[in-house]
Amino acid sequence: MRDVTEALRLFVVPAGTALTVQQRSGTVCVWCPRDLDGGEGVDLGGTGDWRPRACPPCHEVQRHSLATYLDWYDHGITCMRCPLGPCERGQALRAEHLTARERAGMPQLWCAHCRTTIEHAEQARPHVWEGMSGPVFSYLHARPCLG
Repeated sequence: MRDVTEALRLFVVPAGTALTVQQRSGTVCVWCPRDLDGGEGVDLGGTGDWRPRACPPCHEVQRHSLATYLDWYDHGITCMRCPLGPCERGQALRAEHLTARERAGMPQLWCAHCRTTIEHAEQARPHVWEGMSGPVFSYLHARPCLG
């Protein structure tokens, strides 16, 4: 599986304003309330009093969710079949990503275009767009939105 260390740090770690002082200093995991004693856990980068860390289980589920998203996205932009409806590989990548998201405790997919929930049975595709602070990893309905 691809290395997503930098992308995870830049785009998945919660914003400093959303974290407690302990999470910002690296003494508590950024994704759960687990205490991280003496440098325990995975270093997510930072300087000064911004030293976010994650417990290994949280880091792994977040890493896997991002990696499966990027694998699915990369496949979708190069596959000649997927724009007509997901190919077998596209379906497998979607299923793997949805499982990874569920393990990471992430909410159900929602469409960045029509801003509605994408039901499990509906076809969707990953969609990356440029936000104010960098890339935003989102989703769209695979077919034109009805809303």
